[in-house]
Amino acid sequence: MVDVQSGHGYQVSAFRQSLSSFLCVLGATLVVAGFFLPWMDGTNAFDLRTFSGFDFARLVRNFEITADSDPVAGQLRVTAVAIYLMPALAVNAVFLRQLSAFVRSLEHAAGVALLLAAVYILSMLAALFFLSVAHITEFADVVGAPSWGLGLTLSGALLLGWIGQGEVRQARRLSSDAG
Repeated sequence: MVDVQSGHGYQVSAFRQSLSSFLCVLGATLVVAGFFLPWMDGTNAFDLRTFSGFDFARLVRNFEITADSDPVAGQLRVTAVAIYLMPALAVNAVFLRQLSAFVRSLEHAAGVALLLAAVYILSMLAALFFLSVAHITEFADVVGAPSWGLGLTLSGALLLGWIGQGEVRQARRLSSDAG
């Protein structure tokens, strides 16, 4: 990643690397913080309640206990794990990105991990938002308008995706220049 074409190339590349690292950590922090902050307000009997990502995962896990059959319990368990994975994937992708600063062969993998984490988080948020507005389940009767924690999680995922696509492009460019 060192640009040796100019006398200041290393400084520019080091600054870009530092900025990219900072933005990755910021994105993961937004995802993790947003996961524990209110995502949606409650409605009807839950007017005074807000629901975070952690609350949704915990509620789904609690429904597993009262499930009528093993297949339903299994589906609920998978759903809870899928929600819990959102901040975990963000943190793991950023950890791989930070590790790639020391192990150059991981640069492309780190970019792909950031992209995949972002796509996963965005798709989970889209599914939850869809379920909250479409009256196909009882979920829409319990939750109402999106809240600011959802916006933080969304912002963090978009930031991780933006950095990830830049990392993938840069790794491809460097590999094509070397080859």
